[in-house]
Amino acid sequence: MLKKFATNENAELLWSAFRQGDADAYGILMGRYYKDLFSYGKRFSTNDELLKDCIQNLFLGLWKNRLSINDTPSVKNYLLKSIRRLIIKEVNNKRHQEHFDEAEFDAKYSFVLPVENNIILQERLTEISWKMRSVLAKLTKRQQEVLYLRFYMDADCNEIADIMNLNKQSVYNHLHEAISALKCICSLDYFRV
Repeated sequence: MLKKFATNENAELLWSAFRQGDADAYGILMGRYYKDLFSYGKRFSTNDELLKDCIQNLFLGLWKNRLSINDTPSVKNYLLKSIRRLIIKEVNNKRHQEHFDEAEFDAKYSFVLPVENNIILQERLTEISWKMRSVLAKLTKRQQEVLYLRFYMDADCNEIADIMNLNKQSVYNHLHEAISALKCICSLDYFRV
């Protein structure tokens, strides 16, 4: 039974089995998506315990309501949207002493530069990295979140619109503006050796 859930292509099958009460499928769902949910959640709060609680509450709620949950075209996006909603609710809850505004999404982009023998190339890469961080920091929080979902979570524009509760055109606009801002770095001569 577990072998048929071994690949990502069988996410719909896994979801269906979970909804029918298959505890193994439920466990596989948690294992498969926990890291992505935690990583996405870190963009909204630095409180690891709060994030773990939210993920646990998400999966407990899913199990409790499994018989009434609808089918979904994308399990991952369903879970991302659900965890986003839970984290925002919990962070805004006064007992956590944090406040979240959707405008506070922090993509926390970090770049690990490869160790190169060529010092000039390393200096250029470092300079590009700093310029990239600078440009990313100037993007709006929504633009950062759209970029994160598109390029780190591999969500398409329809899925991003659903996750963020935006219309599709707004997603395209945020994505276009963010990519346009990043293009200025690519047009520089930094990539020439």
